[in-house]
Amino acid sequence: MAVMSSDAPAPAPAFDPARLSMARELAGLRGPELAEAVGLTPAAVSRYELGQLRPDPCTLARCADRLGVRVGFFAPGRPHLRLDTAHAHFRSLCAIGAAERAQALAHVELLWEVANALDEVAELPAVDLGCHHDGPERTAHAIRGACGVETGPVQHLVRALEARGVVVTRLPATAGTNVGAFSCALPDRPVIVLTEREDPLRQRFSVAHELGHLLLHPDAAPGCRVHESEADAFAAEFLTPAEEIAGTFPLNAELDAVKELADAYGVSVKALAARARGLGLMTDAAHRRLLTAFAKRGWRTAEPVGGEYPGEQPNLLCRAMVRAAEHGVDLAALAVRLRVDTATLRGLIGFTERHEDAPRTLRLV
Repeated sequence: MAVMSSDAPAPAPAFDPARLSMARELAGLRGPELAEAVGLTPAAVSRYELGQLRPDPCTLARCADRLGVRVGFFAPGRPHLRLDTAHAHFRSLCAIGAAERAQALAHVELLWEVANALDEVAELPAVDLGCHHDGPERTAHAIRGACGVETGPVQHLVRALEARGVVVTRLPATAGTNVGAFSCALPDRPVIVLTEREDPLRQRFSVAHELGHLLLHPDAAPGCRVHESEADAFAAEFLTPAEEIAGTFPLNAELDAVKELADAYGVSVKALAARARGLGLMTDAAHRRLLTAFAKRGWRTAEPVGGEYPGEQPNLLCRAMVRAAEHGVDLAALAVRLRVDTATLRGLIGFTERHEDAPRTLRLV
């Protein structure tokens, strides 16, 4: 009877090549960068991701450690969403490198798994945006009514969308600096992705812009100028309805008066000025004078925000995580289930002390 040597190599574990690609992209690494980090050749990493070669347990352990996941993350058999550029409402493809796009999409792919896992335990709100393809302005009025905002500012846009089943998230600070806000209509629920670099006022417009894409453009067309123009028109009407702005915009268009109105509606002075000019409420000359005064105040790089408004923070997944813990599935248990480390999971759901605070709404001036 033959005796198996104790020095025989361990059998290669079950392995899903797409999971290695996903983890690498999520970490923002190119194939050669991962290879260098874990002591492989770029050709070996490429063959692993193409399914032409199966890594041994030690190699998988090194990859998992570098990529912030557990070794089991690479195992096959779990539902796995795969996205490409055509699935996302990216505003421009020219300014975003392929690696940055891949990292942003990998973030959404894993977020889909997180949301599904939390939904099983904590029951996220059902998606309830309706179906709107009736032009930007009419759609904006319809969704304002659906959100219970007949007139006046939308007090907390992110909370309103989360209550209707939209997942709002942020790319980690380590993500590419050229990726702006974007959205994806995933199979189960829509996702709006924000970035850390936008100020609170610009962020509100970005959220409304992406909502416009989700309502008006069921089929993404990244960089399409017509789609971008329609999403801007939707956001402008949704946040600053033409009839209301026409009745309240200051006749003298002085900066302080315009700033007061802009703060009330939660938009930037430049956005409100562009809106007023588009509605014929101020001349080109008045618009130029306003922007000159704006620049002299030093607001081009950092416009002050009215009152103590800290900006809207996504909170849906954080609240769901708290409810899940009440049912015995805490952050550590969910990380084990998804086979990622707790730091990666915290970043995905935004689980920080800041987000656990009571929600704060837009302070009207």
